[in-house]
Amino acid sequence: EYNGIKFKSLLEVMVYKTLLQEGFNPSYEPTKYPVWRGFKPEVPFYKPDSRGNLELQTKKVIDISYTPDFLFLAPDNKTVILFEVKGGYENDTYPLKEKMFRSYLEDLYRTRNQTTMFFKIRNKNQCFEAIKIIKEAYGTN
Repeated sequence: EYNGIKFKSLLEVMVYKTLLQEGFNPSYEPTKYPVWRGFKPEVPFYKPDSRGNLELQTKKVIDISYTPDFLFLAPDNKTVILFEVKGGYENDTYPLKEKMFRSYLEDLYRTRNQTTMFFKIRNKNQCFEAIKIIKEAYGTN
């Protein structure tokens, strides 16, 4: 915990502190993006229940969402900067969700002209490298 925020890892705390020190105003997990919309099934779909008996699945198939760790605005106050902090191993669903999220960002760019920069950070050096890229892109050093 730091600054009243419960982080999931020490690496996230380090990234948060570094972003603050570099003059950014990051929000921690502020937005859950819908990368795939669920639906109410109409086609009969059966699968085994806990006892091995086939059971009709009638519940809504829930949305798939993606929540980046940090969000803040670039120095132009228009471009959304997203940081995903991954210190350890990724679970087996992460690569698919990341691709879906990238597609979502491309759609935002095409349909709403929303410019975004996405960084996947695994260590302190990559955090500093990302900050350098952002500052060079917007002429702030």
